[in-house]
Amino acid sequence: MKNLKKLTSVFLAVIMLLAMNTTAFAAVSDTGFSDVAANAWYADAVTYVRGHGLMSGTSTTTFSPEATTSRGQIAAILYRAAGSPAVTSGTDFPDVASTAYYADATRWASANGIVSGYPNGNFGPNDSITRQQFAAILWRYAGSPAASRGQDFADESSISSYASTAVDWAHENGIINGKGGNIFDPDGNATRAQAAVILRNFMEQNTEQPDISGGSKVLVAYFSASGNTEAVAETIADTLNADLFELVPTDPYTDADLNWTVSSSRVNREHENEALRDVELVRDTVSDWDEYDTVFIGYPIWWGIAAWPVNDFIQSNDFTGKTVIPFCTSTSSGLGQSGELLEEMAGTGNWLEGRRFTERASRPDIQNWANGLNLNTDATTNNNAPASQESRVLVTYFSIPETTNPNNMTTEEDNSVVVIDGEVLGNTQYMAYVIQEATGADIFRIEPRTPYPTNHSTLVDLAAEEQEQNARPAIKERVTNMDDYGVVFIGYPIWWSDMPQILYTFFDTYDFSGKTIIPFSTHGGSGFAGTPRTIQGLEPNATMLDGLTISRNNIQDARQEIIDWVNDLDI
Repeated sequence: MKNLKKLTSVFLAVIMLLAMNTTAFAAVSDTGFSDVAANAWYADAVTYVRGHGLMSGTSTTTFSPEATTSRGQIAAILYRAAGSPAVTSGTDFPDVASTAYYADATRWASANGIVSGYPNGNFGPNDSITRQQFAAILWRYAGSPAASRGQDFADESSISSYASTAVDWAHENGIINGKGGNIFDPDGNATRAQAAVILRNFMEQNTEQPDISGGSKVLVAYFSASGNTEAVAETIADTLNADLFELVPTDPYTDADLNWTVSSSRVNREHENEALRDVELVRDTVSDWDEYDTVFIGYPIWWGIAAWPVNDFIQSNDFTGKTVIPFCTSTSSGLGQSGELLEEMAGTGNWLEGRRFTERASRPDIQNWANGLNLNTDATTNNNAPASQESRVLVTYFSIPETTNPNNMTTEEDNSVVVIDGEVLGNTQYMAYVIQEATGADIFRIEPRTPYPTNHSTLVDLAAEEQEQNARPAIKERVTNMDDYGVVFIGYPIWWSDMPQILYTFFDTYDFSGKTIIPFSTHGGSGFAGTPRTIQGLEPNATMLDGLTISRNNIQDARQEIIDWVNDLDI
């Protein structure tokens, strides 16, 4: 079951990435999508992933169930699920641009034997992934577990030898099922409909929940270096009426000890020499340990793993019969494999999937997560929880690339676009795509009813004219369910030291009261040009978070900067 638990985060990531390049969806008929009939074999699964905010549509009314996923997308999903580790080896595939969002992922996947290239040396990142490739990739990622030979499919002979065990494993665990007529269709493309069913089957049949009857006594144990983990631990304990237990080193860490920038500091010495990580605690257990059914373990992430002062607590206690839930705090690193490494160290206990929080994690967010674990405790009700709209995020943007041809561009055209694998994206459009990739949010492009010219001089003159007239250009389409969103990213280029006038139309169209607005922009040297203050003036009842603006000269290499910024926002 350990491998299945590991895959939970993978499937969630799969679904989030499948939402890329979509617009905000609106309810249509029973399933919410006009192209998903209520009696379709995948209808319940689509309703499930939509209802849980895991998958969005490809337009405001369509799901596109027959659309496919690509090899590059799957590699990126698994790479993020592994915590986006540093990549020091692997194949540099000739058809994978160094700036592609999946570049590190393909090198990591090849280095770890998860996804290999084709015999001709290419990776084929844009190739649709087949069902047997999908099974093999997930199987390798899970550690190539043993699988008993199941029923023979009618097309068993068509399943490649490299995927045979993987298909047996996927079928045995209910991850990927066969099709009608007892066929597996190994060379068929994995569609969005199939991905929805895979997620629903996995989450409903294989997600382990703690079986706690008659109430549960909960302990929240934590080590905190800077106070961030302590704040999260206290909120969890308050929410679940749990006991709190701080892990305090006998030799406490000072600020100088924790200075990562000094190579001779204590944490750096301990990181370099594993023998120094045996940190003794003042108390390594609680007196009534046997009375606890559920134990939360909290820690900061140090170099991609749990801060080692928690090791003494793990090694000193027997977790047999207990439900164990790790959580961590980190500015940018994910939970990664820290929980699994602690589980291996403990050797006992029913370990569940954990959660990573940033230093800006809100109390309602922590409470909602703790309550969502469905532990049978005397949990407190979060009376100050945000409205349901705050559970959804929307990325909106306005962007005008001045060309769609990646070749022979003029200087002005080159300044307005980012070219990724031959695809031409507007600068702000590229930022929006990276933000969506990092958040799994819905996305909506602000388009004028009358298209703007792409000729640079004509566009510049029109922008100046609109600004002089304080114009409100009409928008082609509306976000039909704006009320559902609690957090809205709003992106735009800077034109004549201001937002394009169509952004004023956008703000005139919707009421952002109670929402959180996060601005982002691209510019030619003026920065934000005061536009966040302008937005706050237009929407005084909205909460403004710190935005990000990037020069057109730096946008091509700004992907990691954008992702780090999004992670710091804690949305």
